[in-house]
Amino acid sequence: MKIIFCLIAAVLSQDVSKTTSIGRSNEGRPLELIVLADPIETADEQPALLIVAGLDGRHEMGPLLADQIMAQILENHRALLSEYTIYLLPRMNPDAAASNAQGAPLIQRGTSGNIDDDRDGMINEDAPRDLNGDGMITMMRWRDATLETPATHLKDPADDRLMKTPDRTKGERAVYSLAIEGIDADGDGRIGEDGPGGVVLDHNFMHLWPEHQPNAGPYQLSESESRALAEFVIAHPNIGAAIVYGPHDNLVHEPNTKDKDITGRIPKQLSNDDKDTHRLVADAYKDIVAQEHATRISNEGSLHGWLYAHRGIPTYASTGWGRPKPSELPAADTPEDEEAETDDEDALEPADPEEGQWLIYSDRDRNGSGFVAWEQFDHPSLGTVEIGGWTPGFKMNAPTEELPALAARHAEWIAHLTSMQPQLELIGPTVQAISNQVAQIRISIVNTGSLPTRSAHATRTRATTPTLVKLNGIPLDHILQGQQTVQIDRLKPGEEETITWTLRLTPDAQPTITVEDSVLNVTMERIVENNAQ
Repeated sequence: MKIIFCLIAAVLSQDVSKTTSIGRSNEGRPLELIVLADPIETADEQPALLIVAGLDGRHEMGPLLADQIMAQILENHRALLSEYTIYLLPRMNPDAAASNAQGAPLIQRGTSGNIDDDRDGMINEDAPRDLNGDGMITMMRWRDATLETPATHLKDPADDRLMKTPDRTKGERAVYSLAIEGIDADGDGRIGEDGPGGVVLDHNFMHLWPEHQPNAGPYQLSESESRALAEFVIAHPNIGAAIVYGPHDNLVHEPNTKDKDITGRIPKQLSNDDKDTHRLVADAYKDIVAQEHATRISNEGSLHGWLYAHRGIPTYASTGWGRPKPSELPAADTPEDEEAETDDEDALEPADPEEGQWLIYSDRDRNGSGFVAWEQFDHPSLGTVEIGGWTPGFKMNAPTEELPALAARHAEWIAHLTSMQPQLELIGPTVQAISNQVAQIRISIVNTGSLPTRSAHATRTRATTPTLVKLNGIPLDHILQGQQTVQIDRLKPGEEETITWTLRLTPDAQPTITVEDSVLNVTMERIVENNAQ
């Protein structure tokens, strides 16, 4: 499937794409960058959309989806490339992807570096293990809790495959201990807590960096992958928006607009002033992509959190796919079937309804492949345990056969997003003579697009250069009223900014007005008519 789409992209991308890299991974693999623009020679001279995938090794569909989105854009939405550049970074964690491609039972999430997860002075000495040899690392549950492994869960009465924490108000008591499949190799009382896998890249960026989590890295941007990505963003001020495909979401679920960081100035997720704009894009996403469910994961140290909070770039985090609606049961044909349907309707609701829906989806639509049935196993130190649980990656990655249709919808949404981007129009100038050598000059700048020229938060971060309006070709002391350079921080859709100067014009003066916007990559120049005598 991937090879087919790459061949399609290669045929369609003549003169509008180039592939390079922004650096190398910890193991020396290139961090692939695909640039799409028409013509490709002017890519950095157009406003740009940044698309990133593959930061988290568990989100294996991200790079595949990114490849197919690229092919869809080249085949069906190529016209947008004449106005917008797309910077695509589809595999930002190639070391994890390479490890996972080997079929290891534990999906690698972070980089290939070594981390002392349990901080005991040893590295990777207590990794999770595939004890029952089924090719996967799932979970273990067992009774007979000890002080080292206290009971924390009980079987969910709605479906004993699921586990739940006890509700003390209902007199429930924990009877099962729960841990990842493995043993306590280092004798510290914990099971499988220090395995291979380094820094989680989506914990390694500056915004709300979780410094006390070992997998967040020893310091911000400690990894070659995250550092190269940050440097690329800073070096490309024409990036006006970004999309990050991974386990995070801020499109299906509306981001929090109330909470601030420790300074009280930076929003943890989204500024309230940007809520309406973000909702406009999110509504389009839900309408076009038709995704109804997504995971909720903290954005501490995430790329999308940093891009918005520190760089002021509107950034949309997408899981690419969410839990589908389970198929309906077939209509009852016999009284026994009707009785079974009635029993199903009267069944208890799982403690976590979303987990229950995933289980129904697995059973009805995926042949039960999403959940490994619990089976007894003679553990070397715990005695009789049961091993089972969710198939690794099942709830995060769409079936391969669904990717083409998904990619088509995502490409359509991306095309719609670029069509919404801000557009600047210069009206004027008008010249009104006050005397033989004094005149009033007026122009207007209008945003004719559907989105603001900057996020509201960008005007606070000052990370992006505002729109600059410059009056040139006239001595500074001939400007009687007004500023030689005017900054426009932000223009909302349809908003107009009028600028007025009063000038002393001599017959030899040749004043010009220039409008520059580094994010939109716009430069407009108008000559002022000089009728001075």
